[in-house]
Amino acid sequence: MQRRYFQKPVQRIDIHVHLGMDDECFNAEERMQFDAMMGIEHSILLPYPIEDAIQTQTIMNTDSVIEVVKRYPEHYSFFCNIDPNERNIEEKLKEYKALGAKGVGEFATKIPFDDERMDRIYEACAKLDLPILFHISPSGRSAYGIIDHKGLPLLEKVLQKHPNTIFIGHSQPFWYELAVYDTSIPDEALNGFPFSKVKEEGKVVELMRKYPNLYADLSANSGSNAILRDEEYGLYFLHEFTDRLFFGSDLLNTKDVIFPIGQMLDYYLFSGKLEEDVYIKICKENAEKMILNKE
Repeated sequence: MQRRYFQKPVQRIDIHVHLGMDDECFNAEERMQFDAMMGIEHSILLPYPIEDAIQTQTIMNTDSVIEVVKRYPEHYSFFCNIDPNERNIEEKLKEYKALGAKGVGEFATKIPFDDERMDRIYEACAKLDLPILFHISPSGRSAYGIIDHKGLPLLEKVLQKHPNTIFIGHSQPFWYELAVYDTSIPDEALNGFPFSKVKEEGKVVELMRKYPNLYADLSANSGSNAILRDEEYGLYFLHEFTDRLFFGSDLLNTKDVIFPIGQMLDYYLFSGKLEEDVYIKICKENAEKMILNKE
């Protein structure tokens, strides 16, 4: 049998990148070298949240990532983060957008999704055409993350209230809701990774079908596990929501460079399980259109 060889049809855009400020974390130059090896042509830097975040002294803040983008504008873009207690939310976000911000996030401050302070951020994001990428905390019992409950009732509330705001879902508690699960489990379990097959579709699928302003970030073990836990359903999900999924890595520590989402998508493409146009949209075109605002 003749062996076939494949080449990736596109260089990818990574929408979920952190840079650090110590020797164990990627700096800008190291990350660019890593991207070259992994077929990533452009990376979007996400600064640490304003408060209540893990490793906040390690992950670069908004001002720091802006400086990186100034040095390497061809390779990096950035999201900004903002304090929900800021008095002039819209003006502050206008300033960041003028500097080149493409969105808000990774937003993970520990306040409820439907807090009135968050409403001001969602409204400003809609006016300024800035998507918001969020990390969820299950009922506030995690080190960081916007607070929601099992079944994501607060997320649904804000999706309905703010139809012109683009929300990008991320984190274990978000992806745990891909399938129906035993809700008697403790809240802390939602920070884990379910490995059972998807016997019944969960709240994430329902919300994505119901609210076209909900998108999803496939980065980290949370996004990869959501697809890999059940290959048949995972491929179905990728094909159904092709236009609203983003490729990402969420890597920070140079000693922990497991990259399942990249390998997974390549394997699905090369094995013929994933259509090439689906691969291209998820890996590049969706980010170009919805985040980088390219035609």
